[in-house]
Amino acid sequence: MGLCAPRNITITISVIKDSLNGHTHQLTKARTSIGRTGGGADIEIDDPQVSALHCAVGVAQDMIRLCDLDSANGTYVDGERVQAADLEHLSEFCLGSTWLVVTIVPKHLNVNENSI
Repeated sequence: MGLCAPRNITITISVIKDSLNGHTHQLTKARTSIGRTGGGADIEIDDPQVSALHCAVGVAQDMIRLCDLDSANGTYVDGERVQAADLEHLSEFCLGSTWLVVTIVPKHLNVNENSI
């Protein structure tokens, strides 16, 4: 199954526990990397326990997958270290001491209000 940019859904990753609490990033690409500030990742986190390129989030037609990129300290979902895990709406994951949450919301279709 090939990766594709999100089309019918809006996917947002938000920091929920860290100095960047409340920082959000909307996914617009098929693959988004997450890593330490200055490491060249798409989403940069100011946390010394996060690797330069720590993990990536890939979007396929019907799923969102989190993959660890051989990080030094690991990627955790539901308290368990994972190499890869599927993410659902409100899934939380941890990189170093930083907690993030993913929100997945269907995009509203444009409806002509004048039609009956």
